[in-house]
Amino acid sequence: MFNQKNEETIMDMQDARTALEEFGQHYDYDTGYIIQLLEDSPQAYQAFAAAQAMPNVHKALPLDAFFVAKTTVMKTEDCGPCLNLSLKMGAEQGIDRELLKKVVKDPQSLPQHFRDIHDHAMAVIRNENDDADRMERIRNHYGIEAFAELAVVIVGCRIYPTLKRAMGMANHCELAKLDF
Repeated sequence: MFNQKNEETIMDMQDARTALEEFGQHYDYDTGYIIQLLEDSPQAYQAFAAAQAMPNVHKALPLDAFFVAKTTVMKTEDCGPCLNLSLKMGAEQGIDRELLKKVVKDPQSLPQHFRDIHDHAMAVIRNENDDADRMERIRNHYGIEAFAELAVVIVGCRIYPTLKRAMGMANHCELAKLDF
C-alpha cells in the first residue's frame, strides 16, 4: 500500500523523467544516463539534481563568456554529446556561432578576454598551476563576482560527463558536429 509520501515520490520521479525526456528531445541529446540514475536511486538523483544549478550560474559573468567557459569544459571533458549540447544551447541563446566554433577549433584566435577564460578553464581541468596574471586579467575585465561564477561554472559543467562515465554509460562517442 502506498502512503502519501510514496505517491509524491512516484509523481516527482515521473515529472523528472518527463522533463528529462523533453529536454533530450528538444536538444537531440541522450539523457538516458540521468534517467537511469533516477530509476536506480531517486535519492542519488536528488543529490545530483541539487547540483544542476552550478553549470548555469552567470549573473555577473556575461553570457558569451559563460558559453566560452562551458564549451571549453565540455570539449575537454566529453567525447561529443555534451559539447554538442553546449553549442546548441549557446546558439539558441544568441551566442555568435563563429565564437563558439573558435572555442572548439581555434581558441588561440579568440580575443584576449575570451582566450583568458578558455585558458583558465583548461588549466583548471588539467590541474595545472594557476596563472596569476591571467586570473588578474579576468578579474579586472569581468569583476570579482564574475570570476567566482566562472569557477562554479567550470566545476559544475564537469558533473555531466563525469556522471555519464561513472554510470558506465559513456561507451559510445561521437565527434562534435558543429551543426548547431
